[in-house]
Amino acid sequence: MRMTIIAGLAAIVLTLGTSGATAQASSSEACLECHDYGEDSPVHLVLAGAHGTALEAGDDRQGCIECHGGSADHMRAPRRNSPDVSFGPRWSSTAGAQDQPCLGCHEQGTASNWRHALHMHNNLTCITCHDIHTAEDKVQVATSQAGVCETCHKVQKQGVHGMERRKKRNPPCTECHNPHNHEDAQAQMLRNGSAGCLYCHDLERMAASERVSAKAKSYHKVMTNPERTCLDCHEGIAHAAADSAPPMHPQPVSAAEVTLFYPGMTDSDWLLHLHPGSQPLRQGANCQQCHRGDEAGMGEILADGSITPAARNIALAFAVIDNALRVTVSWESGSDDRQLAIMWGDRSNDAFARGGCFAACHNDMAGMSRDSGRVGQKYLGISREQRQQIGQPAIVRSEDELARLRAEGHFAEIWRLDLDSGTVDTAILLAETPWESSKLIEINTSSDGNRRSVAFTRMLGNTDNGLNFNKSEKYTLGVALSGKDNPGAKHWVSLPLTLSFGGNDTDFTAE
Repeated sequence: MRMTIIAGLAAIVLTLGTSGATAQASSSEACLECHDYGEDSPVHLVLAGAHGTALEAGDDRQGCIECHGGSADHMRAPRRNSPDVSFGPRWSSTAGAQDQPCLGCHEQGTASNWRHALHMHNNLTCITCHDIHTAEDKVQVATSQAGVCETCHKVQKQGVHGMERRKKRNPPCTECHNPHNHEDAQAQMLRNGSAGCLYCHDLERMAASERVSAKAKSYHKVMTNPERTCLDCHEGIAHAAADSAPPMHPQPVSAAEVTLFYPGMTDSDWLLHLHPGSQPLRQGANCQQCHRGDEAGMGEILADGSITPAARNIALAFAVIDNALRVTVSWESGSDDRQLAIMWGDRSNDAFARGGCFAACHNDMAGMSRDSGRVGQKYLGISREQRQQIGQPAIVRSEDELARLRAEGHFAEIWRLDLDSGTVDTAILLAETPWESSKLIEINTSSDGNRRSVAFTRMLGNTDNGLNFNKSEKYTLGVALSGKDNPGAKHWVSLPLTLSFGGNDTDFTAE
């Protein structure tokens, strides 16, 4: 009898334990054991809003797991395992996995055509623009919406009709554009009766105005027809000319001018975690997608007067000569210029393809924001293994793991020219930067007054030490120039640039 009672009690305990775990897995309660809940907490802002549980009685929403899934493995070992769906920064699910919780509710309405939208096909996800962990989603507010859109759409910074002084009176972007679909503004304006234009322009006042011609007044009468829009007559005048801003996508050329800028303490850790554009970067976007054309302005902000000039222009040219790649760099050279470097990666190196030189810069390096004196050189994040204890520094992977990564192409190649001596060093960048005298690069230099030119020549094909440069591959590169007063990480550096041999989706082509 005693054994029967013990067995019965054990069964009750097991049942309670199982039901408790199930209850936790189906609500936000388990999440709140670790994630702070309070007035200033982003968790509170979610749960207290439309995406949380604080809704009208009878609603069956389940809080955190609506977006993140049950996440049983994460609850069991939260420091080791990702939630079922993670939006970063430590873990980041695929773009499709991140969009799916949103589309589960919104695909029947606002986002019904998201799968065809240009934004989706350019590595943007719902949370690139939307933030439900704040009291006010900026892209949903008329007065702050444009600031979100202008991160990438630079020409709109000038305001409607280029009248920047009246920009505060502009309509929200979504009055004319549907960001959740692949269509022009006319489709949106047909739906809302040209509301974007009528935000400022009053047809009745224009009909009574002596400044408006009789012909225009006659044409304006057709606006009573719901099948007509202002764009039927006024197409293309809302924003500045299309060629007044850099293109959203690269247009391959063999030679072009490139702006190098002072990068400050912009390291890969910040870019992938705290930077407003970290989400598209983690999903595969390149820095240029948002910042093409902004280099000089970024340099001014990051230098804050500490480096003059904050940006410099160089001319880059690419060609294939006798089965060798020739890269020519020319610029207005000052007497203080000391070093020119080019860093390369191919499509095997995902981090470098997204971030270029910035992928090799980390906050624990010498002179950076978390310099602890332990790391003096550049490295790629894939060479490090995160310790399970949160707050502990990452450790270098084993030699066998590093050898495997290198065999799989997860490394970068650097060419470094000392402008005083004319000597070239190269390094294979992964866990460190082991410099050695170059056996692959030939250098030709020339100078015409204040302008200096350097031609790097490297044979195509397989090498025992370095990237396999071949005509079927696409490469990412970054160029850096440093001087006597701004050595090391204080150099001027380019955004990630891309090169192919006859492709149509890179910045440069070598033929």
